[in-house]
Amino acid sequence: MATVDIHYIAAALRCAERQGQDGDGLLAEIGVSRAQLAQPLARVDGAQMTRLVQRVWQSLGDEFMGCTAHRCKPGVFALMTRHVLHYEVLETILQQGIHFYNLFTDDIQMRLVRRGRMAELEVVFTHPQRDPDGFYREFWLVIWHRFSSWVIGRKIPLSQVCFTDGRPAHQRELKYLFPCPHRFNRATLKLCFAADYLDLPCVRTQHELSGFLRHSPADLITIPGDEKSYARRIRSRLLRHQGELLQCPAFERLAADFNLGAQTLRRRLREEGTSYPEIKAAIRRDLAIEKLCVQKLSVAEIARQLNFSEPRAFSRAFKQWTGVSPAAYVKARGKDQRP
Repeated sequence: MATVDIHYIAAALRCAERQGQDGDGLLAEIGVSRAQLAQPLARVDGAQMTRLVQRVWQSLGDEFMGCTAHRCKPGVFALMTRHVLHYEVLETILQQGIHFYNLFTDDIQMRLVRRGRMAELEVVFTHPQRDPDGFYREFWLVIWHRFSSWVIGRKIPLSQVCFTDGRPAHQRELKYLFPCPHRFNRATLKLCFAADYLDLPCVRTQHELSGFLRHSPADLITIPGDEKSYARRIRSRLLRHQGELLQCPAFERLAADFNLGAQTLRRRLREEGTSYPEIKAAIRRDLAIEKLCVQKLSVAEIARQLNFSEPRAFSRAFKQWTGVSPAAYVKARGKDQRP
């Protein structure tokens, strides 16, 4: 179960509220409480974030979620993807997609440039004040990165991401969305990656695209799942062999399973923007929320299954993850899910 930082729920909700939409009604529909919004470390199911974005698209009739001067009617992104998928390599696909949006709107202008061995996807929002949280600017970068990776069937490693705003309070979450160095207060909003990826062929069909669009934005806004990344492979291994009790092998044993030395695996994870302790903590956090809110297990039982020394140790960790105790978290969710 992938989870999303509460910041993104709050920011997407404000997009709708600035356009006069009923924020409390939207929260009730997705099962999130106002109390959770006030908890800076709270997390929600990725499915809740997906439903919120879909509802904002529907209620505003705007894929740009009110963050531009002019609306973008629902269906425009799908139309663009169906057009560009007729082209053969990623560079042409991106150029055609950029051309499509540059003709469609003056509110978001893009260009793709090669600079030596690097490629840069540059984006200009002409009315950034309409997106004061920077939510849609981040979302737009995520969309293009994930779609590009999906087209070629390989996650594109980013060398860096440049933001025009200053360092945000939710910077810790950005490393999951964009596992690479981040640059703030830059002149241009852009994604940077190796230009070799532009030469790779499209491996998707129109039939596959229909499935991709049907689940949108589920595959765009949660932490990306790259099966070839060591972080994802470690996460999959731990969850696959979980059983009733979560078992986390020693790092040296894990490295040996991948036919790597411990130092090499540690370096690979660092290049992906994470570490073994962070991966284990994220798994424990996501499992804890699922066991607490879905399986309705007791704190003592969850602590046992997740290998905490005692229930109090689990409760302390849970508060570090979410900002509140397990009991307060369940109470906040329960209030919002009542009819």
